[in-house]
Amino acid sequence: MYKSFSMELGGRTLRVDVGRVSAQANGAAFMHYGDTVVLSTATASEKPRDGIDFFPLSVEYEEKLYAVGKIPGGFNKREGKASENAILTSRVIDRPMRPLFPKDYRNDVTLNNMVMSVDPACRPEITAMLGSAIATAISDIPFDGPCAMTQMGLVDGKVIVNPNQEEWKNGDLQLTVASTSEKVIMIEAGANEIPEDKMYEIIYQAHEINQEIIAFINKIVAEAGKPKKTYESCAVPAELFEAMKAVVTPEEMEVAVFTDEKQVREENLRNITAKLEEAFADREDYLAILPEALYQYEKKTVRKMILKDHKRPDGRAITQIRPLAAEVDIIPRVHGSAMFTRGQTQICNVCTLAPLSEMQKVDGLDPNEVSKRYMHHYNFPAYSVGETKVSRGPG
Repeated sequence: MYKSFSMELGGRTLRVDVGRVSAQANGAAFMHYGDTVVLSTATASEKPRDGIDFFPLSVEYEEKLYAVGKIPGGFNKREGKASENAILTSRVIDRPMRPLFPKDYRNDVTLNNMVMSVDPACRPEITAMLGSAIATAISDIPFDGPCAMTQMGLVDGKVIVNPNQEEWKNGDLQLTVASTSEKVIMIEAGANEIPEDKMYEIIYQAHEINQEIIAFINKIVAEAGKPKKTYESCAVPAELFEAMKAVVTPEEMEVAVFTDEKQVREENLRNITAKLEEAFADREDYLAILPEALYQYEKKTVRKMILKDHKRPDGRAITQIRPLAAEVDIIPRVHGSAMFTRGQTQICNVCTLAPLSEMQKVDGLDPNEVSKRYMHHYNFPAYSVGETKVSRGPG
């Protein structure tokens, strides 16, 4: 059944249509903020994914250039991979929402946000953030929400709720605050120098606005929400922990993880895994969740070492940092190079200078032509963590 809900937010009308489109999704919210339109959906698989020890959540933020009346530049006119802004927006949506799903939930969940129209006065990013929260809240997917997000700007000393694109880019503050009904759960900010008291005041104001949004979402859920599904829990039973301790004592686990060599620690854990697999060879139910159980056993051991014994697994005191080292000019002929090392983590950075004609032109939802003079490309090869995987191009 199609229902429409609206509220005033930052001096503009936020309208949410439920039941109008995407009826086959677990939850869908057709978001209208001014003339900005975003379709947000939440879908979940029927069964949990086997053999994983994490919650498989994917968040997508799709920028469609037709939303601002543009055709992609370049030879290929079909819209392709996500932009840098789309990836960062997806991460901002993911961070506050991921912890609100049950810890023992292993069904695949995808939150998709398709930007269909952009009003320069109403940023599509915040519209998508709210859309994901609403679509998940009204769905039948297990979720300990709702949550809400608000963006705050500061222009000429004036606090602005959900600033427009120009205010966001040129103001002294770009602040995103996510809240539940109980507390602030995420803060992301970029800013010029702002007094701490002023920053705290703005965060508190955003949290208060989030409470109004949460009340609005609760109203939508009450009138258009689905009952939450029961699900197959992947929680590790207490009896398995006790059985594991009988095979591998806490003292043995502590010895296994207490080393400053990552390869040695991983070899020790592989030996423990083999020992447990042999002990539970006739218990398929135990073997199915053994990776998650072993991870939790290791985590509890490390936590106890830090909080009770005041030592880290690599032997450092809790106030001691890893050894740091830096080298420059390690590669000949390039314009600049440096190697930074912290413990066993190494970063090699290479810098190239070029004329302004080499600036990158960026396709995006900004109606003006956007270019970048500074480009920072980051690569994370599999060999850096000792994994066997073919290195392919990004994207």
